[in-house]
Amino acid sequence: MSALGRVVRSGVGRRRVQTLVIGLATMMAVAASVLGGSLLVASGAPFDAAFSKQHGAHLSVQFDAGQTTTARLSATARAPGVAVASGPFPTTSITPRASSLPLPGGGPPGAGGGRRMPEAPMTVVGRADPGASGGAGGTVDRVTMTAGRWATRPGEIVVSADSPFSQVMGLRLQLSDLPGGPVLTVVGAAHSISRTADAWVAPSQIAALVPPGRAGGFQMLYRFTSADTSAQVTAGRSAVTAGLPVRAVAGTQSWLALKKTAERDIALFVPFLVAFGILGLVMSVLIVGNVVAGTVGAGLRRTGILKAIGFTPAQVVRAHVGQALLPAAAGTALGVVAGNLLAVPVLSETEDAYGTTSLTVQPWVDATVIAGVLGVVTVTAWASAWRAGRLRTVDAIAVGRTPRPGRGRRAAGLAARLPLPRPV
Repeated sequence: MSALGRVVRSGVGRRRVQTLVIGLATMMAVAASVLGGSLLVASGAPFDAAFSKQHGAHLSVQFDAGQTTTARLSATARAPGVAVASGPFPTTSITPRASSLPLPGGGPPGAGGGRRMPEAPMTVVGRADPGASGGAGGTVDRVTMTAGRWATRPGEIVVSADSPFSQVMGLRLQLSDLPGGPVLTVVGAAHSISRTADAWVAPSQIAALVPPGRAGGFQMLYRFTSADTSAQVTAGRSAVTAGLPVRAVAGTQSWLALKKTAERDIALFVPFLVAFGILGLVMSVLIVGNVVAGTVGAGLRRTGILKAIGFTPAQVVRAHVGQALLPAAAGTALGVVAGNLLAVPVLSETEDAYGTTSLTVQPWVDATVIAGVLGVVTVTAWASAWRAGRLRTVDAIAVGRTPRPGRGRRAAGLAARLPLPRPV
């Protein structure tokens, strides 16, 4: 080991308090920076990011099953301007009834005075899988599971994550307005960024959920080559519905309307989350800079001794930088782990606030924080050590042993007034 390496190692070992302070300060700064940086990333166009990740539908169209056929709907995927389409998926509307919790022993919901949930119509879509790969080819509106599993058998249903029925897996939904009063069991909860349904079942289940005398419906999901404006979405709608009967279209939904609603809902959260993220980053830089500068500055006497035994100013600077970087590196490693763990519940709450899913700490955020914090430590230690290294050997030793005149007198005077025994 070189002489410089021995100096760095001995300095870290002897100055344990300073080493611990640098390590802890760096760890807290890195954890706060990872958390703050993740919030900044999550707050940057959250709807657009989630929409792109889940391959949301630019346009969802509901068709009357009595006015068209699946073959004609599948052909709309080849309309001008359509990049990819999924469907047709069978759809219907149900009005389920359930208690808030399934009673012990498998009793029916609502029995024995159980609190009933509000009854409201739900649009149910038949999908074989959450990826929404339709007969028209492609994948549009990838539904993200938030709890449970996908419905694969008759009698099972997956509800939207924002539904009151999503709180308890195994909840039984009674459809008393249908012949025979069929019962559906909640087996999962899912989130659709395109808001294409309130619930999903296996395609074979839809026929049993269509009220007598009604034809049910079909749903088609489209992504267009251009859909940035209302005019482009309207043009796409005209293209996919051209050639179909006028009464075949039961309803449409544009992604631009969803985006406007989402941005209005999260407008209150974004400024606070961005401010918290920026504050965390700024405070991290200030804390690390002050701690490192103070620690290096407190070692002036050691600087003088190193110069007295033959170390050059450049070697003194490298020694101080090394003594600061070793505990900072350890603190950085621990801080990254702590920051990622702390980010899990915070980003989960952010998902609920933004109405998105799958928010995680991006790898580049970790890499940027590591490089930034270690860079701050290096620059701060170098600047403080460079000033100390330029002092004459005698001055460095003298300054390191004797406090500067005029500093601390006010604090000493206040301490002298306290009714405490004097040191001998």
